[in-house]
Amino acid sequence: MKPLYISATGQDSGKTSIICGLMQVLRRNGYDPGYIKPVGQRYVVWEVHNVDEDAILVWDAFKLPETPEIMSPVAIPAGFTTRYIENPDVKPLEDRILSAYSTISRRHPFVLVEGTGHAGVGSCFNLSNARVAQMLGAKAVIVAPGGIGRPIDEVALSLNLFRQYNVEVLGVILNKTMPEKYDKIKRITSKGFELLGTKLLGTMPYQQQLSSYTVKQISEEFNYGVLCGSESLHNKIEHTVVAAMEPQNVLHHIEPHTLIITPGDRIDNILLTLVLSESGEYREKLLSGGLILTGGLKPETTILSLLFKSRIPVLTASDDTFEITAAMKDLNFKIRSDDTDKISATYELVRENIDADYMLERLQD
Repeated sequence: MKPLYISATGQDSGKTSIICGLMQVLRRNGYDPGYIKPVGQRYVVWEVHNVDEDAILVWDAFKLPETPEIMSPVAIPAGFTTRYIENPDVKPLEDRILSAYSTISRRHPFVLVEGTGHAGVGSCFNLSNARVAQMLGAKAVIVAPGGIGRPIDEVALSLNLFRQYNVEVLGVILNKTMPEKYDKIKRITSKGFELLGTKLLGTMPYQQQLSSYTVKQISEEFNYGVLCGSESLHNKIEHTVVAAMEPQNVLHHIEPHTLIITPGDRIDNILLTLVLSESGEYREKLLSGGLILTGGLKPETTILSLLFKSRIPVLTASDDTFEITAAMKDLNFKIRSDDTDKISATYELVRENIDADYMLERLQD
């Protein structure tokens, strides 16, 4: 069976979520899929090796027998592209990818290959997604964000490059499609992709659960201090409120799993949070969320002692409220191996919305 290359029209399109879902669907249908991410951009150090974050996730979440450095043969460090262009030699990189793939494909009858960004990413060192798919003899799927005009335009660009390398594209998966537009988008894009000579394989509805993150993740991502409430750092955040307004106006924006961002000297809003967390309809809402005190400011000792008693996770940041809010505007945290609820949710999404049987059939050709 040929490998399946999961590409996309851009970064953070949801490839990893789809792969997590496919891994579970395939396993429950009697397959033993392997995984490789030939070229990675965001990496961590694993036992002295640079290993892509997604490879670590899949290895840990699905307990695959291969070690992470085999599943992530090329991880691009800072300055790599400049060094390559000055001294271009792609063969050692190709050999590393082919050797890793050979090891994985001997253990698994079928391999999921995760790409990086759109079809052309990696062209600057002669390892674009299209080229790597060609090397591995893979058939490709393109993941695009929900919409109509933009995804069709972006898919057209990726299709052209895959076709240039003689890589068969099985079709397109639309991800993060807003539920209120789901039927229209599915109907129109299906026709639009047919005009491009490809097929809509599935439309995944946007699911808030997959976009949520924890107070701990925010702290780690931005290196914010933890003032108190460390036992509640795993609270999931689904809404954000900038409490630079009067307290009575803040009330209207507090929902379950809300992160409140407020200057550290806005005692009125801090006191409001404390009072509401004690009892009444807002108690569970506030205890399920978190608080960021901005501007490097902390309230005086009496207020601090009340915060410590509240069980609300409180972070401190030296940046001002505007800078923090801007940084969080397009926040997109990757799924982690301990996000078991998110990984389980990807199974249902893929099983219900993607034509996996069609893809498997075409991979037999």
